Amino acid sequence: MTNSVWISCNVCGADAFNELSEVDGWHIGKCKKCSMIYLNPMPFFEPSTEFSEMSLDFQYTRFQHEITQQVLEHDRKQFHQQVKLISRFVGHDLPPGKFLDIGCGSGSSVRAAEDCGWEAVGVDIDTKLIELGREKLKVDIRNVPLLESGFEANQFNFIRLRDVIEHLPNPYDALLEVKRLLVPGGFAMIATPNEDALPTQIRLLMGGKRNTVATVAPPHHVHGFTPKTLKHIMNRVGLDVYQLKTTTPVDPLYVTARNMQSAESKLHVLIWNAANIIGKGSMLVSWVRKEKETK
Repeated sequence: MTNSVWISCNVCGADAFNELSEVDGWHIGKCKKCSMIYLNPMPFFEPSTEFSEMSLDFQYTRFQHEITQQVLEHDRKQFHQQVKLISRFVGHDLPPGKFLDIGCGSGSSVRAAEDCGWEAVGVDIDTKLIELGREKLKVDIRNVPLLESGFEANQFNFIRLRDVIEHLPNPYDALLEVKRLLVPGGFAMIATPNEDALPTQIRLLMGGKRNTVATVAPPHHVHGFTPKTLKHIMNRVGLDVYQLKTTTPVDPLYVTARNMQSAESKLHVLIWNAANIIGKGSMLVSWVRKEKETK
């Protein structure tokens, strides 16, 4: 199911891993050159029912087995609002095109994009979620890692990685593939936990153990990005950063319907909003664009 391999830093390419802690046999460390947080050796998971069961045991994907009308409506509204944001970036209404959801789970966002008039496809390595989405939603979702998906270049107008990049063992290669797949002028959106979030930094300053990566215990999250490291990897890949900001775990423009349930905790929302005001929000969002071809 998995193979663990020693890697160089995906952000800067340096082989400069400095171990910070060990959690259940997983080694969490920081790149001494760019400060990226990641695991080493790095686990590479393959599509399998065993991986699905591991995710369920951790309860990370349990909510995706509940494809409700509420979830579908949330994803439709979110997709529509994200397309409107791209339209503001480019200065005109964006017509329906082709959408790729990387880490699509059971495919509710793929269904949402189709409902908005787009041609949509998703990829994910969770075998059971893919089977569920194909049966219940009748969408084009594929049980394959992105780098083995075989898509032709220059075909997607919008690619999304929502709560995905922190799971990837090879985000540099994955983003290079995103760049290859985007049409010239196409946009990608990346949403991920912020390793530099105020709650995380306060916990560490108060002596808390470095026992998570991007707020979650390994090996479920394997890379922890900050605004600095996310911008660095985009620059290394050659994607133009249109917007990079922090937000809260209950921002309906970027998070899942399940996350929105946390809005019921008024104290947490107050803390998240306060952290976000000073640029230390718990979620990190980046909009990037593939450069248009010049004649």
